[in-house]
Amino acid sequence: MMFNLSLTKDFNKFLAIQKERQLATRELSEILGIDISFSDEEAIKYAEESFTIAFNKQINKEVNEWMKSASL
Repeated sequence: MMFNLSLTKDFNKFLAIQKERQLATRELSEILGIDISFSDEEAIKYAEESFTIAFNKQINKEVNEWMKSASL
């Protein structure tokens, strides 16, 4: 169960980053007078993509470390 809580916490970090980015693009849209912002759904999608990339990198790193230690 701890593993899932950690994943949720990690995902929320990526989501917070995308929410900040979303707010910045909305503010910039107001300044420029053209809409360059993105929706809540897109923010979640971008957070999911970033989280998946980071998660896969971490898994690959841990598997490689395990394989190195197992082969010694």
